[in-house]
Amino acid sequence: MVGESGLRKALNYFFVILALIIFVFPIYWLVNQSFKGAAEFTAMPPTLIVNDPTGENYHSLWVEQEFWRYGINSLIIAVVAAVTAVTVGSSAAYALARFRLPRNFNYHVLFTVLTVRMFPPIVTLIPIFAWYSRLDLIDHRLPLAILHAFSEVPLVTWMMIGFFREIPRDMEEAAQVDGDSKLAVLYKIAIPLARPGLAATFVLVFISSWNEFLYASILTRSVDSMTLPKLVSSQIGQVDIKTGNLMAAGVLTTIPVLILALVAQRHLTRGLTVGGVTG
Repeated sequence: MVGESGLRKALNYFFVILALIIFVFPIYWLVNQSFKGAAEFTAMPPTLIVNDPTGENYHSLWVEQEFWRYGINSLIIAVVAAVTAVTVGSSAAYALARFRLPRNFNYHVLFTVLTVRMFPPIVTLIPIFAWYSRLDLIDHRLPLAILHAFSEVPLVTWMMIGFFREIPRDMEEAAQVDGDSKLAVLYKIAIPLARPGLAATFVLVFISSWNEFLYASILTRSVDSMTLPKLVSSQIGQVDIKTGNLMAAGVLTTIPVLILALVAQRHLTRGLTVGGVTG
């Protein structure tokens, strides 16, 4: 029994280490490649450790291509999209969780929302482009942020409805007896208690908007509105591929999302767990 227990423990450690290698190695390789010069990329076999580290890839991105301007655009668009999607989606989720519509209409609304979420973005791209062109909304940050937001409203609605259903109705009814309106109950009781879900959905929408490429590639044209994914894709040209710049861009674009996830880690873990189980 002792030998069997020791073998099982050894297997557990082996699979944990194997999983860490599988997940951590691509990150290490990304950072490692970002410090390589152009000559070292052609070395065979590839070097696992940089022989001659250089910061020219980061300098090319940050200074020559003004990486920071694209980063500001992405940050503004992602924040506006996340705030808008969480506000609209949470309001819809609370209404569906607390008010029972006739003829089981709650289910039909949720199913319709889910159906919209299933549509591939490429299906709606052409009519959206035509509409944005007619209204002169091409190459503006705010219209792109609103588009990102309403693309994620179904996700927020489905996640948040589980949190609002988990909140006891007795607490809200007691507040209404004390004279609070339904809107006051929402902001004083429901939203504070659903804070983990709000944090989780905010992070998910932020990441989705931060990484979105299809809409940004069609609806933005100038440096004043283009986002980071479009800058990253521009490193792949018809003649050559700026591999070092691609790796450096991957590192730089990951840092803000990583910081946000670490800050909201406590809420994010509980939010994804509860929302996924009860939603």
